[in-house]
Amino acid sequence: MRASVQSAAYDGGKRFHHRLLIAAPPARQLATMRAWLDQNFGTAAWASAPAGFGGVANDAIAFYFAEPGDARAFINRFGCGYRAEAILGVRAG
Repeated sequence: MRASVQSAAYDGGKRFHHRLLIAAPPARQLATMRAWLDQNFGTAAWASAPAGFGGVANDAIAFYFAEPGDARAFINRFGCGYRAEAILGVRAG
């Protein structure tokens, strides 16, 4: 895991105001998603962390974004079902 992946769970409200929760994709697809994010926005513009539902740690992933447009681009690119949330009262995308 990248360092920013772990820190997102704790720092999400400070740097990343927009969170997308998705069902955990297969490892190959997740790697594709992360590579696309790095290539299009850089490693400092997003982060991710496990976000399990119902106490299952590995069934969901939270992606954190500083900009709502980046979150929207991710949704448009991967066409995944999602639940967007605002953190600390900032409206989600």
